[in-house]
Amino acid sequence: MVAEARSGADLLALQANIKRDPDGYADEFRLQFRHYKASLEIFNLKPSKESREFAELVHFVAQVSQCYPKDTQGFTAEVIQLLETHYAVLDPALRRGLVKALILLRNKGQLTPTELHPLFFRLFRCQDKDLRQMLFRHIISDIKSANQKQRNERLNRSLQNFLYGCLANEGEAAAKPALAVLTELWRRQIWRDARTANVIASAALHESPRILLAAVKFFLGQDEAAEDGDDDIDAEGVKAVNPSKAEVYNASKKGTPSSKKKKMARLKRVMATVKKQERREKVDSTQGFAAIQLLHDPQTFAEKLFSRLQKGSGEKFETRMALMTLVSRVIGVHKLLLLNFYPFMQRYLQPHQRDVPQLLATLVQACHDLVPPDVVAPVLRQLVDSFVHDRARPEVMTLGLKTVRELCTRTPLVMTPELLQDLVLYKKFRNKEVASAARGLIGLFRELNPSMLEKKDRGRGADMEAAPLSYGASQVQFRVEGAQLLQDAEERGDVDDEEEGEDGDESEDSEEEAEDGSEVVDDEDIEEADVASGSDEDELEEMDEDAEVGSLELGSSGEEDDEIVGSRGGEAGTSGRGAEGEEGSGHKGQKRKQAADPESMQSLKKQLEDARKKRLKLGDDGGGTDQAAGVPDAVAKSLPVEPLEYGRILTEEDFERIRELRHRQKVEGVMRKHGLKSASKRERLLAEAEEEADEALAEQDARATIGERRVDPNALTSKQKSRKDKAERMASVLEGREGREFGAAASRRKQKTGGTSNKQKAKKKSLPDRAKTQVMKRRLEGGRKGGKKGFKGRVSRARR
Repeated sequence: MVAEARSGADLLALQANIKRDPDGYADEFRLQFRHYKASLEIFNLKPSKESREFAELVHFVAQVSQCYPKDTQGFTAEVIQLLETHYAVLDPALRRGLVKALILLRNKGQLTPTELHPLFFRLFRCQDKDLRQMLFRHIISDIKSANQKQRNERLNRSLQNFLYGCLANEGEAAAKPALAVLTELWRRQIWRDARTANVIASAALHESPRILLAAVKFFLGQDEAAEDGDDDIDAEGVKAVNPSKAEVYNASKKGTPSSKKKKMARLKRVMATVKKQERREKVDSTQGFAAIQLLHDPQTFAEKLFSRLQKGSGEKFETRMALMTLVSRVIGVHKLLLLNFYPFMQRYLQPHQRDVPQLLATLVQACHDLVPPDVVAPVLRQLVDSFVHDRARPEVMTLGLKTVRELCTRTPLVMTPELLQDLVLYKKFRNKEVASAARGLIGLFRELNPSMLEKKDRGRGADMEAAPLSYGASQVQFRVEGAQLLQDAEERGDVDDEEEGEDGDESEDSEEEAEDGSEVVDDEDIEEADVASGSDEDELEEMDEDAEVGSLELGSSGEEDDEIVGSRGGEAGTSGRGAEGEEGSGHKGQKRKQAADPESMQSLKKQLEDARKKRLKLGDDGGGTDQAAGVPDAVAKSLPVEPLEYGRILTEEDFERIRELRHRQKVEGVMRKHGLKSASKRERLLAEAEEEADEALAEQDARATIGERRVDPNALTSKQKSRKDKAERMASVLEGREGREFGAAASRRKQKTGGTSNKQKAKKKSLPDRAKTQVMKRRLEGGRKGGKKGFKGRVSRARR
């Protein structure tokens, strides 16, 4: 018997009742389930027919199937079989309804991903955009939820194998959704392993140009979604920060219930933004490089891409451009040797070439220190011949000089002295951009190899011994970088670097500016003089060679203290000639003898520091007996001086201290380079030295990972202003004329004064009586001198 049909509203009401009381409505469910069976048989006779009632029945059974698992045991298989058989001819609305029922069953745990995902990838072939978007969102969310609490490696491995099979398929319909799913899972931090990166790398070798271009863009980092922008930064560029305790207290304790609710909601949004910002900071912004670094066989990958690039099988210029960029990036990151790539790039080194800045950036990215200079030399020569000559436009010359600089930064051995001298001459070119690019090349070789420059271009304080390593040579580090600076600072007792540097600056300035000829000596010089004068060679020879520190009794001599003349006003601790100096030196020597108890901890520490200083002094002198300290060779070899990092683990504070010492060393080098001899000049240029030191340290750190950095094509171009048309030029001219006055000077004065002259204005002035009398007298006198034109003449003519 066919069950009685129900409307959609009745099915929804029955569905709610069944979820509340499954046993009470079991008969009603069985009645509707028999109705579903009958509708399924009728629908199989004509699958292309539209059937809204059948879709509602399928959705109803999917909603309540967990309440009656025995009755609905074969329901899932029937829906899957229906979609697999008739998915191409089904009505779009019915097909989406069946897919929603399967998604509902998967969310309830009645289906596994391995059973459902192959069907969904087959449904990607349907010409239904809404269906494809729904399938894509479900696959991503399903894999994300499966790996949310912990990674399900078994499921991930099976799904990756399935996706790899889809990408290996020559058909574009199966490979395109698989690649889209893989790249989206990578972007969302769900699958971020080497296996995923290599599966996507296999798509870069696909026969379809669209699949190839999508995979190449993924590796180039161009597939980042638009919502990955800085949403956590407001219009003023201020990053979100966690709310303070006072803000949380005010939001939860003060105000009305509605205002407290609004403030708590606002705080929750701020905290969510901060967490989102922290997650983004953990992820490297250059996602393409992270994928490139995980390639299992980058050499083979680059060779296959380059072979396809050489064939030129009808790809568009954008595709070939992307392939060249990816090959160069892989070469630069992994330091590969693909020697045919550089002659291949020579054909594009022309100023009229399309996207020439991007091509030059691609060429630079493929260069590293393991590329033979002989291979890159023809490329450099053609680059200079095509871009850097007097007949080229200034923007072309700027582009060529900047590219040469970036090329020499990665492969400095390719530059010859003759070519460098020719390029340096452009430092006085009439165009500022060209001259600036040439000076940038000079600044680079001041650091890399100053001997290749002329004396006038080297700058003050150039290190003539600096030169790049020969081809194939490498510099092996036996110690942590900067650990020697930290060890020297600790042995000097340099606790506060800033105070030490300021005291040192004052002492140097006082030494250089002393006008009376007196010799300025600081505390360390006095201690070294005391040690040199008071060391006893007999006691040093009796030291035990197996002990770490020998007992060194230190004395002071009053005669040498009398010879030291100080001029630091009591702060330096020096003594002058006379009785007061003798008393001071004698008192100082008495204190030192009292503290030289070999059994005390303070004495042992002092002896250890003195021993280390003597050992370092001997190492700087190159061995032998130190005459100043009086330490023989045998004793010097027995003094223990081991690297600092051998005895302890360097902490974050130690590395921060190393960075400060490196910065201080750079600043001192810059100050010596400028030859500062006065305190006023030192203070004036100290800020500039700080900035130059920061730039030098940043450039030194960047050279360590120069192969992994992208080359911005816009950084190679000049900042020339675009040529304006006539309308823009006239608008600019008229804008500059605002507020200006044109015409004769008389007419401008007439416009300002209202059309009257100064003489006319004077006649209209209201003057006192005495002033009027004086004016009349002056006119009368003028008339007498002028004859007929005088006052009396005018009166007589008036009477007539």
